[in-house]
Amino acid sequence: MKVAYPYSHSFDKLDSSLLSIKIARHSPCSLCRSCSGLHPPPRVDVVLDGHDDSSLGDLGQYGSDDDDEEISSYLTMCGCGHGVKAHNADETLGSTEFARRGRVAVRLDELLQDSGRLLDFEYTDEDIISLRKQMGHPMSNLVNITSSPG
Repeated sequence: MKVAYPYSHSFDKLDSSLLSIKIARHSPCSLCRSCSGLHPPPRVDVVLDGHDDSSLGDLGQYGSDDDDEEISSYLTMCGCGHGVKAHNADETLGSTEFARRGRVAVRLDELLQDSGRLLDFEYTDEDIISLRKQMGHPMSNLVNITSSPG
């Protein structure tokens, strides 16, 4: 089975459902302690939903002409068994927090794209690890803020 991942890196061009997918990718699951972000379940291939308008990019990433398998939907179910909402990608966080997380997620995807690893859900480096600290559990961030001496 194939699912799509949103290609766009323009915050303003992503609707809330596509932005939620990007946020979930870089946010830990609130129901699993071991899941650090939305990733595809086994036997699910992820492809980009579009391409960069300024260039043709890597045509190999779109598969061959012989590949008849249809894309069924976007990546919304994680390999851990939970959806995007469990990955703290829900607008109930408030519009300001949702937008902040969205901007961080878009920046993280830009870094992955620049290194040619946008569809590599296991890859991390120092920059990605550092930025993902901003995507932690909202309640744990609040507890850390309110419980710090001050």
